Amino acid sequence: MTTLNSMPNSTIGRGQSRTIPTSEVIDRLAAEMRATGDRELPHSFYVEHVKRKLANEAAANDDEVETSRGPAAATSSVFHCWALPD
Repeated sequence: MTTLNSMPNSTIGRGQSRTIPTSEVIDRLAAEMRATGDRELPHSFYVEHVKRKLANEAAANDDEVETSRGPAAATSSVFHCWALPD
């Protein structure tokens, strides 16, 4: 016995893509950040901030990125210069 699907097939949206162009998403996010942040800063500042944030999230989600657990060499040398007497 075959089971018939009682739900009709929807043809709405089959030919249309649901993705939004990247530049439009960045502009929207930048406008939202500007609305909640300092409105005196230019829109381009927020656009660059959104791009950096998205790039950092993409790098964090990348499986090939190696994270080091130890402190950076520059950080430890600055600490030694500050903490140790001459």
